[in-house]
Amino acid sequence: MKKILSIVLCLIMVLSLAACGGEKAPVEENNEGGEAKTSGFKIGYSIGYVGNAWRSQLVSALEEVAEEYKADGTIAEFQVVSADNDSTTQISQCNAMLAEGLDALLICAVSPTTLTSVVETAKEMGTLVILSNDPAVYEGTYCCINNANTYTALIDRWFATQVEGGSDIVYISGNPGNGTDGIRDAQVYSDIETYGWNLLAEAPGKRNQAEAQNVMTTFLSAYKNIDGVLCQNTTFEGVKHAYDNANIPMPVVAGDSVMSTIRMLAEMDNYQSIGATNSPGVGADSLHFAVLLLQGYELKAEALTPNPLDETLVNTVQVDPPIAITLDGELPEDILADYPLLTVLSYAEAIEMYADMEDTYIPDAVMSRQDCIDTWFVAK
Repeated sequence: MKKILSIVLCLIMVLSLAACGGEKAPVEENNEGGEAKTSGFKIGYSIGYVGNAWRSQLVSALEEVAEEYKADGTIAEFQVVSADNDSTTQISQCNAMLAEGLDALLICAVSPTTLTSVVETAKEMGTLVILSNDPAVYEGTYCCINNANTYTALIDRWFATQVEGGSDIVYISGNPGNGTDGIRDAQVYSDIETYGWNLLAEAPGKRNQAEAQNVMTTFLSAYKNIDGVLCQNTTFEGVKHAYDNANIPMPVVAGDSVMSTIRMLAEMDNYQSIGATNSPGVGADSLHFAVLLLQGYELKAEALTPNPLDETLVNTVQVDPPIAITLDGELPEDILADYPLLTVLSYAEAIEMYADMEDTYIPDAVMSRQDCIDTWFVAK
């Protein structure tokens, strides 16, 4: 009987050891021999510059989420530093934060090509590196960025419900040489071919109302018939002023969501347009992404997409536009089906919801932690 009991106990011990060895718990590189950390993280965020309303919104949303994580102990230390648009300063700041010991370093880069030494240092230290907002190509890192393709495609799909194929249109683009704007431009040109519009002309509005007015004035002088105008953010008002000055009825103009424009649209007589948010919340979304990776959450197989700057590097998660604004707060069902996290507001609803916000504010919604899990990670 004792012999049988001894055999049974041995078998139990063997099975127990096998079970422990067969399941790999996520382990932090800086947590030798233990289970994955779930709290007490030290995280730094380096932003290239904070020089406009959109970037200020990014920092505000980022710090709000960081405070929530600090309140429950998930984050022990968090800091945001701005490089004032200087690559050398950004490198120095990143190295200083790394020297203090970080679990994760998030970088909104001044330049996508100057961070090699920073990334290598971080990797040697076992620090997670995430390029936030603006993509960059570095092995062993992740990118968390706004999806410039789905943002642009949303606007263009709505535009196609208002402006039929064969119509003459113009396009007021963003900033020449900007990587994200280049992605948007490529999507616009693809959609022009898809929907059969005739592109009369394109010129950069540089997200500036005065510049957009000058561009549109030139277009109106050159073309007798324009059936529609596609534009990037912070240009609608300039376009409208150009039409008003020329005393010409304005056709459908789409693409602007800044609050000053929404307030202007609400005062126009049932004027149809659309604005979609290129989310300033992407910084906060990046922080959620970093925390979940540090806590050992497993990425879904389809979560990572090719880096927009190098399709051979599959390291990027992308944020779809969280808010769209139309006259009646509605979009066709086939569009809504492709944007599960999208909230659609009417002009009136947006004005009421953001009544206390300045004209420069862009309506936005940060992904929740659960949204990030549902979108990118395998649920635990």
